[in-house]
Amino acid sequence: MTPDPPAPTCPVCGEPVKAAWKFCPACETPLGGLLCPGCRQPVRDNWKRCPECGARLVCQTCGRRLPPGQDTCPACRDGAAASPPEAPPATIIEPVTEIALVYVHGGRFQMGDTFGDGVENETPLHAVQLGPFYIGRTPVTQAQWLRVMPENPSRFRGDRLPVEQVTWEDAAAFIEKLRGLTPGGRHLDLPTEAQWEFAARSGGRGEKFAGGLAVEQVAWYEENSGGATHPVGEKAPNGLGLHDMSGNVWEWCRDVFQHEAYRLHAPQNPVVTGRGADRVIRGGSWNLDAWSARCARRSSCPAYFSGPAVGFRLVINPHAADTA
Repeated sequence: MTPDPPAPTCPVCGEPVKAAWKFCPACETPLGGLLCPGCRQPVRDNWKRCPECGARLVCQTCGRRLPPGQDTCPACRDGAAASPPEAPPATIIEPVTEIALVYVHGGRFQMGDTFGDGVENETPLHAVQLGPFYIGRTPVTQAQWLRVMPENPSRFRGDRLPVEQVTWEDAAAFIEKLRGLTPGGRHLDLPTEAQWEFAARSGGRGEKFAGGLAVEQVAWYEENSGGATHPVGEKAPNGLGLHDMSGNVWEWCRDVFQHEAYRLHAPQNPVVTGRGADRVIRGGSWNLDAWSARCARRSSCPAYFSGPAVGFRLVINPHAADTA
């Protein structure tokens, strides 16, 4: 006797669905191909507006994809208050270090090797939904580090140079100490790998480097660095106003490194925790080629490793708006 075929499920959240349904009732992912809610023409997963009719494809408030046939987000419309909530500030300044952090709207994006020129650990390409967060406009500088920590570990010295030769454990110690010094500091952290890539790609755009396709404009790497780090913010920013996410120094992420992480990711706000000596680093550095500065590039180092090409930047997570 031939067994019954498995019941279909949503490809993003796994909710059981029926073949005739147009979108998942749990996470609102369109089923059977994405269509513009205005003109009903096929659209791509990473598009924010329809090029045919100009209709918005994702909610500007929560980042959810708008269901076919609707021009407003049901989740936000049904839960809207009588008066709209005050928008979060576009930038906040952490008062102890004066680190500027930029607000990043959450959203859904395709995480991984979108250009097909990466390695196996950058696959499979998979959909990830992120909530909003704040992220440092630049890597933490040496001047900012010294407002919290007693000594500068860096090989290349300068107030506006990124702090380097910091282990993952050093970065965690800096954050823990800063949490105790600043109001609302419990919300400070390293970015997750998914947050880092979403922010580097200007909010999930199809960008090879953090700001576009021209690596020379946005990154310090082996061909233009002169064999050293450079002051943060000298290269062009990406679409979110973030600098140095490609090149200058690698940046520690919160995740434990796993080669198969993209097969294990949760569909919403994924982060890999648990056992493992290695931690994720992203972004490339002054001493490596342009290929290593791609937004999709994943690498790792032991948590105790330090070197003159490894630094970090901060995030404040969604519920941390009270730190403004």
